[in-house]
Order: sequence, then structure tokens, then C-alpha cells
Amino acid sequence: MSNEITSAILNFAEKHHDFNIEDLSECLCKSMDINRSSLLWHLFKLVNSNVFIRTGRGMYAKVTKPVFLPQPADDIIEVFNLLLSNFPFAKFCIYQGEIISPLQHHLSSNRIIYVETERDSAETIFDFLKGEGRPIFQRPTKDIVYHYVDMDSRTIFVKNLVSEAPLQKVSGIPMSTLEKLLVDILRDSDFFYLQGSESERFIENAFKMYSVNRSRLFRYSSRSKVKEELLSILNNLNLQR
Repeated sequence: MSNEITSAILNFAEKHHDFNIEDLSECLCKSMDINRSSLLWHLFKLVNSNVFIRTGRGMYAKVTKPVFLPQPADDIIEVFNLLLSNFPFAKFCIYQGEIISPLQHHLSSNRIIYVETERDSAETIFDFLKGEGRPIFQRPTKDIVYHYVDMDSRTIFVKNLVSEAPLQKVSGIPMSTLEKLLVDILRDSDFFYLQGSESERFIENAFKMYSVNRSRLFRYSSRSKVKEELLSILNNLNLQR
């Protein structure tokens, strides 16, 4: 029955570019044994699977843009496998700075390896990677990045991973989703060079080029305490709907 409901929702979406829950409910509840709560649950699953996006309160649309799915570089896979073999129970997010470049307005080099892990594990992970002889910084500030970091080298940044941060596995590697990246550039001091007017262009490019899961974006921005700033930017860009 679940597959039948999903198929019916998808068929409805094919005929309606944007639709609201009321119209969908009126159409499907007459022809199928389904109530509104169950319908909302199926829509929630489809949104989380990037099949649909939320375009407003109670409004949905089928995804027509590609999902942001950066591929991990070889040295990212190497670092992840090293950490996984030594810290099998720790949670990680690992990605290379090059995934940021396509979204930038003013292109700047970034070959940093970002290793994010839970707060309780961060110090241990930092010490372990430092012992491997790799250039590394833990939660670097704006001043440290500006004065001491060569952004064109494979330096490692070890950072705290926000609880319930939206991640995606690519080739088995837990990497940042687009929604996480959009929030992190507003929040994290090591992304200072992307903040201000550059962050607006970054966010605008992201919405133009890729499918953005708004519910995931707003949920993470709220946890990261930058939701109001994000909403203001979206409003300035006429993207708040």
C-alpha cells in the first residue's frame, strides 16, 4: 500500500508543478484508503529523499534541479579510512575544500581537509592526526586562518560536529550536504572569507544550481543559531517562499 500511495503522490505531482497539501489530500483521500496524517508522513519521506522540496507552508514541488553530491577526493577517503580503523565508534563528516568552489562568486583557493567530529572526540582525533605528521589546526579562528594557514595546501581543520547535522554518504564517506554547507559558511569563523556579501552570492548560486531542501536547511540553521540571518539573506534574494 505504501508504494501505491507514493506512486499516486508522484503522479499527482507530474500534473501540478506546485501543489498544496489540501489539493493533494482532496484528490487522493477520495480514491485511496489514506488519511491526511499518513499523507503528510509520505510527503515528509519524499522531501527527505530529495524527491520533493517544500516551496512554502504546506506547498510542495517535485525536484527538477540536481542534488549537490560532491565526490570525495582520494586523500579524503584515505583520512576517513584511517580514522574509521582507529575510531570505529566516532561520528565524522569529512570533505575537501574544493567542493565549495563551484558555488563561489569570487573564486579563491581552498584545499583544506575538513574533519568534523563530536565534541567529546575532537581533541583525541586532533592529537591522533597531529601524530601522523600532517599540518593541522583545531577549530581555527579567523586570525589563525588569515595569518598561519596556507589555503592552497592539504591542511586539516578539526572542528566540532553539530548534533543532528545533515550529512550524506558518498562512496561510503559521510560528507556535508548542501544545506549544512550553506549554514556553516554563515557560522564558522574559518569561513570568514565567504561571509558578508560573498555569502549572499554563495547562497544565491546554490539555489540556482541545485535542489535545496528547505526544511533541512531551516532545521540545521536553527540548531546552529543563524536562522534569522539566513532568512534575512533569502528575503533579500527573493528566495524566501
